[in-house]
Amino acid sequence: MNSTNARLGAPGTQTDAADVARGRGAQLLRSSVFGVAILLAPLILIPGTVFNPAVGGIGAGSANLAANHGASALTNQWHVAAYVLETFLLPLSVLGLAGLAMRRSPWLATIGGGLGLIGWLPWSALTAQDDLTFQMAQMGTGQQFVALWNRFTTDGTMMAYLLIYVVAHLAAYVILPIALRRAGVIPRWAAWALALTSPITIASFATRQHALLYVVLILWIAASAPAAKASFSAVNVWRQAYGNEP
Repeated sequence: MNSTNARLGAPGTQTDAADVARGRGAQLLRSSVFGVAILLAPLILIPGTVFNPAVGGIGAGSANLAANHGASALTNQWHVAAYVLETFLLPLSVLGLAGLAMRRSPWLATIGGGLGLIGWLPWSALTAQDDLTFQMAQMGTGQQFVALWNRFTTDGTMMAYLLIYVVAHLAAYVILPIALRRAGVIPRWAAWALALTSPITIASFATRQHALLYVVLILWIAASAPAAKASFSAVNVWRQAYGNEP
């Protein structure tokens, strides 16, 4: 009878214990990956922001192509490479933040995490746009390239990507700090720092003051440190509680 229960995975059997152990392993992996993503996402944006020669502005093809043409090809490629890496880090980081607040603030965490995920998904399309700008600038800055850049960046597809990106991710980084603070995951100053990244980002693009994006990065990095620490602390708690169990 006991061997039959073991094969069927009945409660209290070795099979059940193995399933629990695998679940703990998966939890450790998730917490570790989310902690790394939370910490690295704003850090990787530093070279992406510093080496991005774009001057912004919808339909400003002439200025953007000229800026890319005059910039170093090497550092411009670094900025694109950083953005490619961010395509994977940013969604993971926002899911990690939402997961930290899920237990004590489930609705805000769900809404904020959902908006953040939806907002970061268009990042890959916007990165491809930057790569296209770089490639076009390498070929020249003639009026045909300018007209193509303006048409491409302002068509329905790219405008939809841009609108979703702007609205969803900026709203998420106001909601998630509230959820994280209510859950007691991060201190009050960190919640304020993370929440302030959204209005300062808006101000940066509205005024075309690129330097404000560095302020956003500083605030984001500062706020991410205690959040990442909380994620890594969860890993340590699991290891201490279950590390010696089968």
